[in-house]
Amino acid sequence: MYVDGWNFYGALVDAGIKPYGWCNFPLLARQQTFMADAEVAVKYFTSADRPHEEKIADRQRPIWWRALKFIGCHIIEGGFRSTREEVEEQIRFGNKTWREKQTDIALACHMVKDCSRIEPGEHPGEFRWMPGYDRAVLLTQDTDFIPLVRTVSGDPFNRPVLVLLPPSGALAQENASRAWDQGARSTNVVIKQLQLPDLARALLPKIVEGPEGQKVVCHQSWMWREEHERLHATATKLRTKPSQNTLHTKAPCRPARHRP
Repeated sequence: MYVDGWNFYGALVDAGIKPYGWCNFPLLARQQTFMADAEVAVKYFTSADRPHEEKIADRQRPIWWRALKFIGCHIIEGGFRSTREEVEEQIRFGNKTWREKQTDIALACHMVKDCSRIEPGEHPGEFRWMPGYDRAVLLTQDTDFIPLVRTVSGDPFNRPVLVLLPPSGALAQENASRAWDQGARSTNVVIKQLQLPDLARALLPKIVEGPEGQKVVCHQSWMWREEHERLHATATKLRTKPSQNTLHTKAPCRPARHRP
């Protein structure tokens, strides 16, 4: 599984459901492929949040990245750049002064490279080609990856690819879904728009334990999802519960009329 970390995060922020990003990605991959016993290797592509240095030390490295490592995810880092030449367009159109670099190319390189494994042969200078993954799961909304999915799913690799589009704002979600459907869907490519319940079923626990008993606790700013789920469950129960007035109301009694 290949996760475009900042794209995933940005989509959830746009949808107003950021806390659902506390995600168990191996579990999400198994659920969405309907392969409960599948061996899942997750590569998470991201960059340290240099535009907000305080968040790197407060929650990104000590909490989120540690939690990912505890569940076996491999983190591949890019970086943020702030030179005028690299962010000029974003400054002009989005008032952004930082731009993430190298993560998209890194993800594409890994996804193609992992199709095959090259191992040393029996003699010096000899190498053996071995097949890599059976299928790829890509979690992103970024349509720049459409050529990558075409490459991996076509000759000579012919790997099935499941593209998971994270929930986001209505317009962005609609545009991305249309672009992916038109540009990448094929007999070897399945594209699915994730919904909030999909993420809710794949949440990490509040406390994630490492292989040697280490523990990391979900940051408090991400925990309001529990209140959201409690309110949602209460609202659902109220909608499905019959009204007491309906249960106990009887037709009004009318006095009998006697013929004279």
